[in-house]
Amino acid sequence: MSIPKLWTLKGKKILTVDDFPGMRSMMRSMLTAYGADNITDASNGEEAIAHLSSGAFDIVLCDYNLGEGKDGQQVLEEAKERGILSYSSVFIMTTAENAAEMVMGAAEYRPDEYLSKPFTKQVLQSRLKKLLDRKESLHKIASAIQCHDYKLAITLCDSQLGQAPKNRIELLRLKGDLAIKMGEYASAADVYTEILKERDLPWAILGMSQVHFFQKKYDEAKNLLEALVNANPNYVFAADWLAKVYEKLDQPDKSQEILEKAVAKSPKAVLRQKALADISYKNNDFDTSEEAYKRVVRIGKYSCYKSPDDYAGLARVYMKKNTAVDAVKTLGAMKKEFRNSDSAVLLKATIHEAVLFKELDRPDDSRQALSTVMNIFKEDPALVPSTMAMQLAESCYEAGMKAEGDDLIRHVVRNHHDDKDIHKQVQTLLEKYDTGTDARTLISQTCEEVIELNNKGVELATKGKLHDSISLFVKAASGMPENQTINLNAAQSLIMFMQKNGPFREFMEQANHYLIRVKALGDPDEKYYKLLSIYQTLSSKA
Repeated sequence: MSIPKLWTLKGKKILTVDDFPGMRSMMRSMLTAYGADNITDASNGEEAIAHLSSGAFDIVLCDYNLGEGKDGQQVLEEAKERGILSYSSVFIMTTAENAAEMVMGAAEYRPDEYLSKPFTKQVLQSRLKKLLDRKESLHKIASAIQCHDYKLAITLCDSQLGQAPKNRIELLRLKGDLAIKMGEYASAADVYTEILKERDLPWAILGMSQVHFFQKKYDEAKNLLEALVNANPNYVFAADWLAKVYEKLDQPDKSQEILEKAVAKSPKAVLRQKALADISYKNNDFDTSEEAYKRVVRIGKYSCYKSPDDYAGLARVYMKKNTAVDAVKTLGAMKKEFRNSDSAVLLKATIHEAVLFKELDRPDDSRQALSTVMNIFKEDPALVPSTMAMQLAESCYEAGMKAEGDDLIRHVVRNHHDDKDIHKQVQTLLEKYDTGTDARTLISQTCEEVIELNNKGVELATKGKLHDSISLFVKAASGMPENQTINLNAAQSLIMFMQKNGPFREFMEQANHYLIRVKALGDPDEKYYKLLSIYQTLSSKA
């Protein structure tokens, strides 16, 4: 007769996050009683994020209220947003609070479990044992997800599903989520249909409505979501998607109405507050927009979603309400809040400053901000998205900065060399300001430069000079982050090299970076999916 093994935490990497030393000490004592020998402590949210960034943890025990700075919800949201919390990790939120605002807010990012303080050693063991057993059954799938190999993850889900497992519903839910991520909407629909034949689970109904949304079947999505929201008024995720559907159906008033109800139930959700601020601004409801932007600025102070856009949005609301003094104060607060940020965030803040000062009829301040923007742009053009570049070019032309405006316009055309609609917008802008630059010549010459560069890179790859091809496309993609052709070819040259020489980390990460870029641009073509499939095969081998 075999003797059962004692349950132990030996070898598990554990992070405890609490602002009270006594609580951290107590949790350490509880954990070591079960053999834990690798425990890291953090006294605040910033420390927690730093530890999570430096390596994976098997278990995270994080208090909700961490004093000044990030709270537990914001630690969880940033860890998931940045991908520094593995799918196989157990994240337990500990809290002495039970306010609805806290519970709803934390639920947005689905911790694996809540533990109400005070809790006993036995309760902690019971929860950890259950969660670790569940996560262990998904270990291989989690590893594939961590490597962005969703195709392999789905294959592994199917393999486990073929064994009639106890966690069948969880595997189906995971498979549906992965299919949506891969853009395989018909496959996702099959998964949700299978589940819904058995039970009307809210998350499965939501998944099916998302499938309809991405397939542009907005009426079908609306019908499902309206019924789901009515039956489950606290299921705020469904409200978010219903608001998106109403926008697509050109019903912004209904979109705002549903967001207002959702925000009332879960006011700590920064992205939902932003959505409400934006839609109410579009609806010319500036009072609601002002209050929503104020909440975004306040609750988003320590959030990973904090952005200069929030301050700029609030400033625009003030200008619509003819309170220029408040608009200027808001710009000052934005400049102070983001003065020590990285180049990308600082650039965005300064762009908003330039545009808003122009709207406030302060040309000297606008010109000074534009000069700062152009210095950053010359150092790294990829930091300026095309929509922003067009707006900036207009500001430059109005400020008499013709050369700078032309540089920005060329940047737009390089990123969209095959987009005739963008070319028309560029031509209209240049003709509007009559700068002396011939629009058609600028567009055609810039397009020819891109085509010639692309053809050269393809020729190098065809001749087997893959290192040269990679160097050319990587450099080109750094300045043209929105050019689908260039970014796809950058990924292809890297993938071709690895097909010949085997995969290795640096090139895998670079190729994945370009594939993610292309997917983010929307509606990727057949070439993208072929490259993605080859990349995932290489990832499996790696």
